[in-house]
Amino acid sequence: CPSCGSPVRSEFHFCPECGFALAPAAAPPPEPPQPTFSAEAWENRLDRLSRHIPNDLAQKIRGIQGTIAGERKLVTVLFCDLVGSTAIAERMDPEEYRDLLDQYLELAFHQIYRFEGIVNQLAGDGMMALFGAPVAHEDAPYRAVRAAGEIQHALTEFNGRLRARRGVELDARIGIHTGPVVVGTVGNDLKMDYTAIGDTTNLAARLQSLAAPGAILASEATIRLVRGFFQVRAVGPFEVRGKSEPVTAYEILGRSEITTALGVAEARGLTPLVGRQQEVLQLADCFARVRDGSPQVVTIVGDAGSGKSRLIFECKQSLASEVAFFEGRCSALKQKVPYAPFAVMLRQYFAITSADPPARAAEKIADKVRPFDPRLDEMYPFLSRLLAVGSAPGTDLPADEIKRETFHALARLVGCVSEQTPVVLIIEDLHWIDDPSREMIELAVSQLSKARVMMIFSHRPDFHATWRSQVALTQLSLRPLSDEHTRAIVRSVAAGPLPADLEKRILTKAEGSPFFAEEITRALFEEGYVTVDNGQATLTRPIEEVLIPGTVREVIAARLDRLGAQGKRVVQIASVLGRQFHSNQLARLIGNDSIDVPAALASLEARGILHRKNLLSDDEYRFGESLTQEVAYDGLLHKERRQIHERIGLLLEAESEDGNSERVALLAHHFVRSDNRRKALEKLLDAARYAEHLPSYRTATDFYRQAWEVGYASLAEGAEVDDDFRRLVLGAALDLCRMAVIYVAPDSVDVESVARIGSDLAEALGDVQSLAGFRTYHGMIVTSDSRERFAEGLALVESGHALAEKSELPEVALSISRALAFSYLFDGQIERARRITLRVTRGLDAAGHRERLTDLYFGTLWMQNSMLLYGGDDFPAAIADALAAHELAVRAGNRTSRSGMAAVLAHLHFMCGDYSEARRWADESLEIAEVIGNVATIRIAASIALGSRRELGESVTAERYLKPLEDGFAMASNLALYVRVIVDVLLSVGEITLAERAARLAYERAGGRLRDMLARQALGEVLTYLGKEQHAEAARCFAEVAELAKAIGLRSMAAHARLGLGRLAVLAGDRDAREIHLVEARSVFAELGLRRYAERAERWLADAEPPVGFLAESA
Repeated sequence: CPSCGSPVRSEFHFCPECGFALAPAAAPPPEPPQPTFSAEAWENRLDRLSRHIPNDLAQKIRGIQGTIAGERKLVTVLFCDLVGSTAIAERMDPEEYRDLLDQYLELAFHQIYRFEGIVNQLAGDGMMALFGAPVAHEDAPYRAVRAAGEIQHALTEFNGRLRARRGVELDARIGIHTGPVVVGTVGNDLKMDYTAIGDTTNLAARLQSLAAPGAILASEATIRLVRGFFQVRAVGPFEVRGKSEPVTAYEILGRSEITTALGVAEARGLTPLVGRQQEVLQLADCFARVRDGSPQVVTIVGDAGSGKSRLIFECKQSLASEVAFFEGRCSALKQKVPYAPFAVMLRQYFAITSADPPARAAEKIADKVRPFDPRLDEMYPFLSRLLAVGSAPGTDLPADEIKRETFHALARLVGCVSEQTPVVLIIEDLHWIDDPSREMIELAVSQLSKARVMMIFSHRPDFHATWRSQVALTQLSLRPLSDEHTRAIVRSVAAGPLPADLEKRILTKAEGSPFFAEEITRALFEEGYVTVDNGQATLTRPIEEVLIPGTVREVIAARLDRLGAQGKRVVQIASVLGRQFHSNQLARLIGNDSIDVPAALASLEARGILHRKNLLSDDEYRFGESLTQEVAYDGLLHKERRQIHERIGLLLEAESEDGNSERVALLAHHFVRSDNRRKALEKLLDAARYAEHLPSYRTATDFYRQAWEVGYASLAEGAEVDDDFRRLVLGAALDLCRMAVIYVAPDSVDVESVARIGSDLAEALGDVQSLAGFRTYHGMIVTSDSRERFAEGLALVESGHALAEKSELPEVALSISRALAFSYLFDGQIERARRITLRVTRGLDAAGHRERLTDLYFGTLWMQNSMLLYGGDDFPAAIADALAAHELAVRAGNRTSRSGMAAVLAHLHFMCGDYSEARRWADESLEIAEVIGNVATIRIAASIALGSRRELGESVTAERYLKPLEDGFAMASNLALYVRVIVDVLLSVGEITLAERAARLAYERAGGRLRDMLARQALGEVLTYLGKEQHAEAARCFAEVAELAKAIGLRSMAAHARLGLGRLAVLAGDRDAREIHLVEARSVFAELGLRRYAERAERWLADAEPPVGFLAESA
């Protein structure tokens, strides 16, 4: 083959590997390969045979000339070739063989045209046909397989005559595959240019070469779309060039009846609501209870197209006169915008429009809030901040405090309104919710108590809510409609009954989906299968030729193709704008395309493709279904998409200079999908910083990740960029590394690689400060990556600190000193860590941080307390130090530090056996940590809250604490610091599997001697619990803990090792060893005030026989 170089037998007319048309003695194509698909004689034959295209098909093709060029289309490709034609040609006169070949080709062309395919290539007796373009059909795969079957059937009849006359037979083999192509122009000869994407033509050609004479082989992609219409047999698997895995094909054995129909879509309006009366009554009952003072939470769950939005609409209509609505909607476009549905909700409630300047918007907020907040100092500042209008709360407030107060402001607003009238709060499409909004909803649901509020949420089944409702929770699962109800929808769209057989066919395909039933019926009328005369619907074709679309996506794609050039162009441009858009923006984007935008929008609204946002809105439109937007968007070429996204970004940027998180995130969304990487990088960094300021750290991390990926792609490709661009990339890398160290890096990012590349970039730019930062973050990443690489990571942190000091960057050196101190603590170099901490504290005091009670100062206090808790044996001093830090945090209003210090106090009191105090501090810590989303604090607070309640004999639901505890395992980097207590509690409540998971996860990443020691102790305790076969390994763990404790100088951990070994001795019945280990452990624990463990040693000493279970405190 001159195109791909594969060996090809002489009888092949198309390369079986790449589909290249093989002309006799054809010269290799130029580079890059642009094959000429047929020799001149074959081209003439194709032109001659193409004149047999039926007139109606030719008219359809001419009708769409110029409207589909440059689109991505899903087509089905059919390759057909004769087998053994060379031998037949050798036995016949050349002129006779040419006539015979023409008869065969006319036969095949006729069947292809019959099913409205087109023959696009011809090579000798081989041909390639396309179905689905240029004429679009939702059933293109079905048509291709039917055409293939009819070719074989017609060839069988032709062979009967040929055998009698000539004594020969023609055998054809056919291969079929469905895949994407980029559609080109359609010429006056009705042939269509195209560019295959991926293996679209290659696989079809390969299947044709693999088929037996007289057989039809189809790919899995095609079979999925026609399954149930044909009897098939799996064959293969086959090795196919370019495929990493063998390919299974399916031989078409014959036709069969339809057996299944897949339909997933969202509901539209205007047809009668049928089949949901029970759900309407349930919503009414829930609201009746709200009116009586009992708050309700309702979730509406259903697949796309099941009618979730329609049910909510009906509920609103029935309640409109007596309630206040707070409505928000999540969307895929705004999934990374923090609090997006709440911003939509509040803008609607306060009647803020896009035309309102900030001052007017702030005035509207104040007018509505003033009755509940006369001084405008409680709710107003935080609601204004959320909507990015008016004055914001003081910048000296910690970010976590702002987050908490914003929630309370919104909750108070809803609560105050509910005192005057019942409130219905609606948020739709939770499957696209952003993380901060999810947290806010979880808090709202968990804290809803007495307000007259009904919360209604909708989502698809694959979304799993994690909230714990304190009030009545009702879930409405929307099931498929009955045939009776689906028929009512069909007749509503058709404005009357359809022929019984057709209705039955629609019901079978719709499978109870209201949206699907409606779309199928619309498609039948628009496609011309049904006409209405004097109110009577009539089929224009035999019922067996009417194929109902198999998927909602196919229905929508075919419907969009029938909109005409202008309507389709409007939908495509609008799809890039988003699910909702402004008509003036759309008009500016369409520009000089000579399209009457208002008329096109009116037509699309009449067809139900688009809807006005509300009846009074002339400017805002939305797609009726998100799938319609997705299909229209997918049809655009990637290049054109990128161009439109850039134009939208520039348009939005020019419209307003106001900065808010939603707008900046929207700009980032568009620019990141364009070729304007500088703008994408700038807006992603802006969006990240907005999200971090809110705070929404997961969202911020994701924006930093995207910024890094966009920027690095330019550098890796060798694009011409200036130093300013490189500095933007540098900032993205540094911030991504920082977030990865503080929180958790996304799984898709190799943060260590980012740190390495960032270091090289910083060196190239001469940015010493960033270079020191990269070395530090790189080191901290490595120290938490695996236990074997701790020394390597520590050296990097030391290198970063040394560079900062050498470069006379005192503030940078001071900040890095904290990382250095923690690294030494993790390694058990306690005194060294203490000296550095003292130096940092003095430096911060000198710089005024203590006086201002900054976050940096509180972070240093936590580090100082960690030295006492994990690096020393003076636990009374640790309690006193934590109490003092907690009081400072309360005074400063720093809830992050307050929660952290409360967790430390809970930890200390739990070890000291003061379970009432441990529970009190754990509850305080957990309450705050859950509000602000501090995962690291949640895991230790949750474990101690659970453990202390167990020790106090209280009735407790373990699941309340286990879920947040398990979620905290994701931050495995410092899990080893807490894992011993976490494992202690988990084993005490019988969560053995979870305890083992925590211990092993901590051990895998326990770099540094201190973390190694703590993780080994936890692992030893788990192994002890798992049974005798694990006891030898457990003993090794405890022995290693004893050695490490001695080297580091921690008597408490040496006592814990003794306690573990004593426990093993009890289980083994070794009284001497039990006495040696447990007596020593009890003595040390008693001296240090660790009553929990002293009492445990005492109990185990008193046991004459091994108790059942590991801890046996409850015995």
